[in-house]
Amino acid sequence: MRKIQLMSMVVMLVGFTQVWAGGAPGKVIGATTTNSYLAYKLSSQDGFVFIDLRPIEEYNQGHVPGAKHLDYNDLTETSLAALVDKKSGRVVFYCSGVNSELAGWASQKALDWGWQNGFIFYYRTGMNEWITSGLTAEK
Repeated sequence: MRKIQLMSMVVMLVGFTQVWAGGAPGKVIGATTTNSYLAYKLSSQDGFVFIDLRPIEEYNQGHVPGAKHLDYNDLTETSLAALVDKKSGRVVFYCSGVNSELAGWASQKALDWGWQNGFIFYYRTGMNEWITSGLTAEK
């Protein structure tokens, strides 16, 4: 019994350090990874919903124009479905940038919940690159 408990703790510890050690994943299988240029183009097209996963204080300081706020702690299949149609909605997840894993995590969750492959966009470099690219933020 002790061996099982010890092994469980080791597995949890290894999993925890892998999640927090690397920041944003390079890509999410099934999602389209985008940069600021493509994100800017998508932001002006109908049918694309940008979801900002950062804390509300950061969102209020500036976000992609038209983006909806959904705190990562509140991301559920139901809360996402309230913002984006599961069958036809195209969603662009973003957070602060490459030092955060939130957008990658949310992209994977949406795919797991059945959102269409090809309808999930992972804006890996997020708000940091949006600003450094000279794009306008909305407050």
